[in-house]
Amino acid sequence: MWTDSLPWCSWSCEMWIALGADSSIASRIMEMMIEKLNVLAPYMDKKESVLRPGLTKVATSQPLAMTCALRELMMNGQTVEAVASLFPQLFSALLVRVGSCVGVQLPKDINSNSIGPDRKGALKSLASFDVCGVAVEALRILLARAQLEEVVKPLDQDGAWDKMKNPQQHITGVTLLSRAMARHAGPRLPAIVEALCPSLNNIYECQRVTVTAFFAELLSHHVVTELMMMDLLMNNMMERISEPCCTVRMLALRGLGNIAMGSPEKVNKYAKELLAAMSAGMEEKDDPGKLITLEAMSGLSKVLLYLDQKNVHLLVVYIFMKIKPFLENESDEIRCAAILLLGNLSKFGTDEPVFKDQIHNVLVSLLLHLSDPNQQVVKACKYSMRVFAPLVGSEQITSMFQKHLHEDKSLHYGEFINDLTKYLIQDFPNMLNFYHNTVVQFFKSNWADIRASAAMFIGFLLGNLPEELFIHMNMGNITRGLVMLLQDPDPTVRAKAAEAMGHFH
Repeated sequence: MWTDSLPWCSWSCEMWIALGADSSIASRIMEMMIEKLNVLAPYMDKKESVLRPGLTKVATSQPLAMTCALRELMMNGQTVEAVASLFPQLFSALLVRVGSCVGVQLPKDINSNSIGPDRKGALKSLASFDVCGVAVEALRILLARAQLEEVVKPLDQDGAWDKMKNPQQHITGVTLLSRAMARHAGPRLPAIVEALCPSLNNIYECQRVTVTAFFAELLSHHVVTELMMMDLLMNNMMERISEPCCTVRMLALRGLGNIAMGSPEKVNKYAKELLAAMSAGMEEKDDPGKLITLEAMSGLSKVLLYLDQKNVHLLVVYIFMKIKPFLENESDEIRCAAILLLGNLSKFGTDEPVFKDQIHNVLVSLLLHLSDPNQQVVKACKYSMRVFAPLVGSEQITSMFQKHLHEDKSLHYGEFINDLTKYLIQDFPNMLNFYHNTVVQFFKSNWADIRASAAMFIGFLLGNLPEELFIHMNMGNITRGLVMLLQDPDPTVRAKAAEAMGHFH
């Protein structure tokens, strides 16, 4: 019957629904379809036109027809027993099928057998026929038939089904599905995970992405440890780190970071593997959107909250040096992740003199980013500076940071920097040359707010500097920088540069 032209007429649909009435027949049909879906090519890459570059994914007819058949078969309420006996295999096959169908088009000759009046009806229903939609509907019906209403309900509320069909939101949709399964269908997961594992080595990248996304979210939930799946999932994530597909590598790092959320007590057991994977992710070269780097830094921040000192202390400075280049990254998310990671790393640097030196190397950058145009970056700066304040080596500065730098409180930036420069001059006179040269470099920042703050910083530093310490200052360099800022396109920057020049002795 699945050789009939798609989309099927009501008679064909009713025939498949009727087959679901006999549980043993339905089970045998389902077993055969699962087996076929797992081996048949889900689509073909075809060149649509000689005028258009690139290939289009076009659905292959047999797997598409089998997905439709499964959907119709499970519409029969009497398939409950068959579904129960084959649930892990059905769930696995349909989830992988959903991943295989995202962005896949219908074949142009799909209803070439339709003739006459039937062809008009077929073309009309074809307009609403969607390759991925069929697989998503089948998956939803499967969950309902398995009496997993508690799983279906949040997925309906969050619009997860539409997200799964959308190439830009597919990973989010799969993540929501995984979350709902972990929360409401935990005991079913070991068999599902076992059935999904072979797809991680599939030749189809889309299938590897879908399964890795599903596994990555599972690691956010303690049910993974309760059901003794941690080692299996952990090993699968580690194997994906060397994947050719960037998205799979990014999702693997997400999964490893999620261990800190789902099973924090396991973090130290896997400390060596986690730190190696995250460090490698921060060095990733084949990462066009820096998504792997972002995931590595975010994951490492989560993991560091639970790692013991002995597992990290030898790597503190090494990791710090990896973070440093990202503090000025154009991406708000990457700047934010790098600064948060810096704060979380600092608790391991209390006994490392070299780390304390590195804190001074980035202090100016973080002080200036307190006026970053992105509020999440500002909050990250406040958090990190408050956390590493004791490492700065000044009681007054530590007190200032811990008193004024709270994420939910506003900061009078001018007053704060004015007071801070007094303590820098008092406690670190030998660092003044380094500080002011670092500030001047920010006169060329991409962000007007940062350029204005850099001019303000220099102004207060000069205004509070005793005469005898001016020998530490490269006034020629400062003057040239401020003159350049007087011609800045931003009026606030020009005003702050003029104010700074007013502090010249």
